[in-house]
Amino acid sequence: MIKLNNYIFLFAFLPSFILIYNANISKISILLQVDEILLLISIIIIIIKIIRNMHKKIDKIYFVFILYLVYQFINYLVSPFNHNLFLVLIQSLINLKVFLIALATLIVYNSTSYNNYVIKKTMVFFIILFFIGIVVNWTMGSSWNALYDQRAVVRYGILRPIGYYVSTAHVGYFFVLTFVTFYMLMSKEKIIEKMKFLKKFFIFIIIDFLLAFILSTRKGMFMNIPFGLFALSLFKIKEKILILIFLSIFLSVFIYLIKDMEIFLDTQQNISDMSNPETSYIRGLMIYHGVSLFFEFFPFGVGNASFGTVLSQHNTFEVYEYVGLPLHRIYHSNSLHGVYDSGFASMLAENGFFGIFLMFLFIYYFFKFNKQRLDSYNYEIFKMITIFTILLSLTEPNWQNGLYTVFYVINLLYIYTKNNLYREKRKWVKHED
Repeated sequence: MIKLNNYIFLFAFLPSFILIYNANISKISILLQVDEILLLISIIIIIIKIIRNMHKKIDKIYFVFILYLVYQFINYLVSPFNHNLFLVLIQSLINLKVFLIALATLIVYNSTSYNNYVIKKTMVFFIILFFIGIVVNWTMGSSWNALYDQRAVVRYGILRPIGYYVSTAHVGYFFVLTFVTFYMLMSKEKIIEKMKFLKKFFIFIIIDFLLAFILSTRKGMFMNIPFGLFALSLFKIKEKILILIFLSIFLSVFIYLIKDMEIFLDTQQNISDMSNPETSYIRGLMIYHGVSLFFEFFPFGVGNASFGTVLSQHNTFEVYEYVGLPLHRIYHSNSLHGVYDSGFASMLAENGFFGIFLMFLFIYYFFKFNKQRLDSYNYEIFKMITIFTILLSLTEPNWQNGLYTVFYVINLLYIYTKNNLYREKRKWVKHED
């Protein structure tokens, strides 16, 4: 079975990662569906895993996954809107794409020297593509964007690069995610020294802001949350209070210095628009209506594939019409536009309280799954990139996106390649169960 796992891993998952990237450029229809094929392979692997372990006590993560699918059928039945059951079930799987593919990948992944070698080389390949894409984009300017029919966006006088990944969002996510993974794995200390790590955290904030300012400010800010929580966890209560006071002063001075800059004013306006039903800001509208639908149809949702998800355009427009989003505003050129700007708001509306509860219960056991397989230090890195990915769903549908999934999984696998190397070398506070 180990050899079979190796073949599945090397010939199904890693080549698929490359194909997903190439789909951005080639526009070959079959390649555009690679992430969905990868999701299908993942579901098959998970189902086989469940069947093979039926004679034993089923792991909680698989039990919750089954409950989640059963709930989707119930939600379909109670929804007042007309749905296609097949699309509802498919969208429910797409909603958890990043975690399902990550779980399936780890099921078939074995920490062999060859597997680890391939992962490291794949990661290096992606990083090289990232830097080459940025340099070429800035060298060629907007003509690079025109090659891929992408609008050139200039923010604060700087061209936001789409690079090889053909999206400013993808470029920003890859940078922040990979930067944290490498930044944390660079540490050579056997025992983390508090003050050294605190210094490391503030250096991270500065680098992260300066580069994310060019690529994606929002993603840089989101990553500061899990990184900061980890930094604080190293200190005692009194020390935490002092650090928080210092951090408050630091942030107050920082905000004062940028309060008149366009970036701060734009952010302030966007936050304000999220609670305004009259706004023309589509992300604000999606968040507002997503929360409203969550409470209006509590404890169930309106049903998957109906509001702000990729399959909603093939299922029903009834929910958009119900909340007052006219089709001419969101649907043109045979596709939806602008409604994908908050994955979490869409999941709130579609899944309701029970569905969201099961989704986060599944993610909770996904954390437990990795905690059992990683040493303490590498588990902390896993937590950072995973919490970051979860938080980012507030502003984009990153759980459902093929490229985001690839970025997340390859970083997770890279952490696993380092895990055995550091398992015996690192000493860390034992996690409480």
